[in-house]
Amino acid sequence: MQIPETILAECHSYGVENYPEESCGFIIGNIDDYNSLEIVYPMRNIINIMHEKDPKNYPLTAREGYVIDPIEHLKLERSLKKLGKRIKVIYHSHPDVGAYFSEKDKNDALWNGNARYPGITYLVCATNKGNPGDAIIANFNVTKKDFEIKRIPEKNCTSSTEKLGGNFGISGILPNMNFIHEWKNGNLEPEYGYFRFVPHKQVKKLQERLAIMHQTRHALAYSSAKSSLMELISYLKSSNALHTLHLAPKNTIFKNALASLEIIPKNFNLNNLPEPEKFSAKKSVILIAPGDLKNFIRKNTEWLEKLKKLRVLVIAFEEANSKFWRGGIQDECANLITFLITGLKLTSNNHRSTSIKGGLILSNNDRQIAELSEFRKRRGAILSARNASLFLGKLDGKKESIKNNFKNSLEIKKTHVCFYINAVTKKLCEWENASSGLLFPSGMAAIMALITLLQKKEKTRLIVIGLLYSDTYSLLMDSGRFPEFDSIFLGLDQLDLLPEILTNETAMIITESITNPLCEIPDLERIGKLANENEVPFLVDNTLASPANCQPINWGADYVIHSTTKFLSGTNDHAGGAILIKCQEKAYELKKFQKNWGLEISTLEAKVLHKRMRDFFERMIRFNENNLTIANFLKSHSAVDRVYYAFSNSK
Repeated sequence: MQIPETILAECHSYGVENYPEESCGFIIGNIDDYNSLEIVYPMRNIINIMHEKDPKNYPLTAREGYVIDPIEHLKLERSLKKLGKRIKVIYHSHPDVGAYFSEKDKNDALWNGNARYPGITYLVCATNKGNPGDAIIANFNVTKKDFEIKRIPEKNCTSSTEKLGGNFGISGILPNMNFIHEWKNGNLEPEYGYFRFVPHKQVKKLQERLAIMHQTRHALAYSSAKSSLMELISYLKSSNALHTLHLAPKNTIFKNALASLEIIPKNFNLNNLPEPEKFSAKKSVILIAPGDLKNFIRKNTEWLEKLKKLRVLVIAFEEANSKFWRGGIQDECANLITFLITGLKLTSNNHRSTSIKGGLILSNNDRQIAELSEFRKRRGAILSARNASLFLGKLDGKKESIKNNFKNSLEIKKTHVCFYINAVTKKLCEWENASSGLLFPSGMAAIMALITLLQKKEKTRLIVIGLLYSDTYSLLMDSGRFPEFDSIFLGLDQLDLLPEILTNETAMIITESITNPLCEIPDLERIGKLANENEVPFLVDNTLASPANCQPINWGADYVIHSTTKFLSGTNDHAGGAILIKCQEKAYELKKFQKNWGLEISTLEAKVLHKRMRDFFERMIRFNENNLTIANFLKSHSAVDRVYYAFSNSK
């Protein structure tokens, strides 16, 4: 069996994290594939507890040995069996003594001279002075009645691909054409990439861990429980899987959020459930949010079983759950719930209003989850990797780590929770001459929020000027809300047509200050004047130009959009988005939308952005100079026919 480099590196990371004590756990894979190694699952080392209770029979501490918690082990085995997976490898670390299969390791792995766990491979990772070292693999040879040892050199203990931007880098590799073809054909899954398309390793690991804990095949993480729900509802509506939404109980937040999608739910009472036959398999979606989900399922199992037989889609929702790490919800559901949405939440003991949030969709529906995953890539409500890292720490029981992260990352004792969000927003408003601003989990989440807010039944026309970023096109063309929505695309040389196509039915005009990818520059002043005269909202994505080079509000824009991940951050380790608003009165509806959909930026991401923005203008001066130097070099190169770049003489 070959241990993948990424899996090995993760096992080493737990050894480093637990140093100077031993870490331990399992590597999990598919039952029917011998070589499948997918997930590292760290377990609790209880040897210190056993030593304290009975030092005579358990003389070692976690500095010299390990014992995996048998209760956790049993729970995990039960979960894996239902998911078609099993434990393939037992791993542990050796602090400061090198990687070898000790006599204790061998004795623990044997029973009456045979393998205690037939078919299991053992992995030992050296941790030398807190750093990863070499490793060994031990497999039991049935003929020789002994273990065969294979050494893994230290140079292979970490991945050969370093992630640009560090532990929270938002992209990592520059792929070649062969890589792209393999990926397109489904033969290759990239380890690193832009965070919306290839979720951070922390987000992926959290999804994998929670899926196993809740005994489901799939888990998708979002910025909040509300965003999880609204993204699922949006997906179902766009895929024509939702015609009528039945809601219980009545909820003001649900009502306001659903109204933004032109959905008016039919309410029913959880204490007086309608007959299952009254719901339609092809048209009905049921959304329930009981106070005690487990208790509701126990009392109404028969009702849910009938709905399942009738193939009626059921969504169960529970708000932020501070005990998200417990398993068993899906066990109680007995696969009766189509989609379970649960909130993730960590709250500091020092400051109850300070919390780290997230959301999760759990389901066994392979096709719909695959489609929903692609849907999430385009819309950007993904969970922050920094939040995911704290959740993983809680899962692993690292209370001190969580405490320190809250103390150091949020500076709770010194700084109010909203300080960084307010400070970043204030600075962006100054730079863009805006009256108000809001921060989002990503640039695409910001664009999605604004487009969804402005789309209305009575406003069926959308005008796009110049080229837009590809995922913005996807949002505009695939929303599925209004089949009659009329999109008109104008080139920059067609602005003479704009006055005659501007009507009372126009929902918005949208463009980019520098278009992507051809770097054309639209006449913002001319477009803004016409939009303002006709009272049509004018949206400008200013990500490529940045406020260092352009302030679209000065030229008539009502809304300015940024992916703060790009120039505003500048160091490839932050994920976020922003909308800057010209008039204060227009900010109220957008702020209400953001709250109802749970699309607030992580406080941890806001803190990073606040720090990165300090040298923004200095960086942009250098960037502009480099950009012009590269463009001039390419223009003079014999192999280059034409150069597209944002400069007046680039035509």
